[in-house]
Amino acid sequence: NEKTAEQQEAYADKVVLAVGRKGANWLVDICEKHKINTTAGVVDIGIRYELPDNIMKEINTYMYEGKFIGFPHPFKDKVRTFCQNPSGFVSSEVYDNNMNLVNGHSYKDKKSNNTNLAILVSHAFTEPFNKPIDYGRNVAKNVNELGEGNVLVQRLGDIYRGKRTWQHELDNNTVVPTLKSAVPGDITYAIGYRTMTDILQFIREMDKVIEGFANPDNLLYAPEIKFYSNKVKIDEKFETSIK
Repeated sequence: NEKTAEQQEAYADKVVLAVGRKGANWLVDICEKHKINTTAGVVDIGIRYELPDNIMKEINTYMYEGKFIGFPHPFKDKVRTFCQNPSGFVSSEVYDNNMNLVNGHSYKDKKSNNTNLAILVSHAFTEPFNKPIDYGRNVAKNVNELGEGNVLVQRLGDIYRGKRTWQHELDNNTVVPTLKSAVPGDITYAIGYRTMTDILQFIREMDKVIEGFANPDNLLYAPEIKFYSNKVKIDEKFETSIK
């Protein structure tokens, strides 16, 4: 907690910063405070996709974690699969300011009948906007508000039909959700048109490679967001603008 933390000063000839995704915002603030030159980074915004193991059987057998990348029509943005979990479980994790993001895990001893994976769209903004982390946080906030602070889940078929998912529809769905706290709803209210179009087009294209990938009973959970800090400008000696 920043307010109660004891202030400490440490002096060193060389400092290495490795703060992870959760520290991305902190690093941006540090760079602004000390006038360290940076360029705006990217933010990956997407969903966690859950579908039956039998659809992903060949991929899970031969690759365990397949890596698929596409540039779907019409925007040609980079869309990729990430963190695939055969027989795994969708999970939620709470970040700062009670931001609730979706993730996924596989366990050695505990198995489900579903595979889950992230489908992420890379967002690289140009001028004048240079706050990709804030953009991602706003998307997460809007999704969370629709689910009263929880992760949202929606059937793919309901998105195609232009409707939200209701609890009784989820109860009768052939794909049983592994994240029980997820609230059925409509994620298209909160995820932008461009991002949503990229995701849906990617799922259609993937169906040509993996039959059943676009099954209407498959589930989309939101928000899944990967934050990256601004890129710090460094020279050939890996030094920043501050000596």
